[in-house]
Amino acid sequence: MKTIAEQTWALVAPILENEGYELIDVEFVREGGRHVLRLFIDKLGGSSPGNGVGIDDCERASNAVDSAIEVAELISHEYVLEVSSPGVERPLTRPAHFQRAIGQRVRVRLFRPLFTPPRKSLTGVLVAFENECVEVEVEGAGRFVIERKDIAKANLQPEWD
Repeated sequence: MKTIAEQTWALVAPILENEGYELIDVEFVREGGRHVLRLFIDKLGGSSPGNGVGIDDCERASNAVDSAIEVAELISHEYVLEVSSPGVERPLTRPAHFQRAIGQRVRVRLFRPLFTPPRKSLTGVLVAFENECVEVEVEGAGRFVIERKDIAKANLQPEWD
């Protein structure tokens, strides 16, 4: 059985695409005593500096998917729908996200410690993504190849000057 987040993704991704947006991630969480369905979107083709997702985009996307989610009855209790930009530390959840991030700094958190010595998190440059494997070069430690199934969470990790 698919999770609410997976069902939501399948339902809203094509709707958002028709509106000119790419679905980056979906979260369904309980926060502050309420359920929150959170959609992270970007403009199709990715944002360029100064041309990211704004409040009007989030409102437009929310209006486009709200009734479809209600009609599909994916969630049987009250919830809040939030639509947001993925931000500069955008999650990498799909193969296309990893492909676009090659050459950029990323942080990868693992479900369990791997490698010797054991590591549960790596921060470095994403150098390759092939055959469901991510290759990250960590300064001073070398290259690490990680199967996508072992990744709990991956995000861009911009360097701040």
